[in-house]
Amino acid sequence: MDKFPGTITRMPPHGKIVLSEEQEAWFRKWFPEVENSRLMKASGLTHDTLHRLARARGLKKSAKGLAGIKKRQAAHIKKVCEKNGYYASMRGKAPCKACRDAWEEYRRSDRYKPAIAILRDTNPRKFKKYLKRRSEIQKENWRKETRRLVLGMSRKSKLKVVSKPYTKSQLCRRNNCLKFGYFLSTDHSEQGGERYIIYYDDNTDRRPNFEKNCIADGFTFKYEPS
Repeated sequence: MDKFPGTITRMPPHGKIVLSEEQEAWFRKWFPEVENSRLMKASGLTHDTLHRLARARGLKKSAKGLAGIKKRQAAHIKKVCEKNGYYASMRGKAPCKACRDAWEEYRRSDRYKPAIAILRDTNPRKFKKYLKRRSEIQKENWRKETRRLVLGMSRKSKLKVVSKPYTKSQLCRRNNCLKFGYFLSTDHSEQGGERYIIYYDDNTDRRPNFEKNCIADGFTFKYEPS
């Protein structure tokens, strides 16, 4: 790639970028063939400005240019991976011990930051799209699993889906059971059959009227020795 001719000129009062004839010819020649990172480094243009100038001129990457860009990027990735010890894992081999130890040391250090946190800080708009897409996937998984439960099909996930969720009244009574010293089952699946069973022992301060209302709401009480 040729050297960028001259320097970028900005016109007042808003600093609009104006390319000279040589710069225009250079831009039209190399934009379809070269990756944007090299163009930005050579010309000093920002990513947004580079794309704005390309859109204004109707320029796009050519098929030959994209093939060359992918080839150079693959060679660069291979070089970096071989240097860091990861290239072997891309071919079905485990990374070297030094590489694994370095990763564990980095993961335990204060410099480590999860990828989702980096995305949230660097690109909030893309992070919102990610959350929306993940929410849609979760809703679809719940819909499919609920449908399998209704049709009597086998489960394909670990989601605790029930076809008959608790009513507001039942939820209120379950919370009161915990306040009054009763015990509730941790099995909330319909297959377990214990969603509506409330346990008590010798130390429970039983309340007849409360138990009567719970029974009317679909619950049953069972003695559990302490």
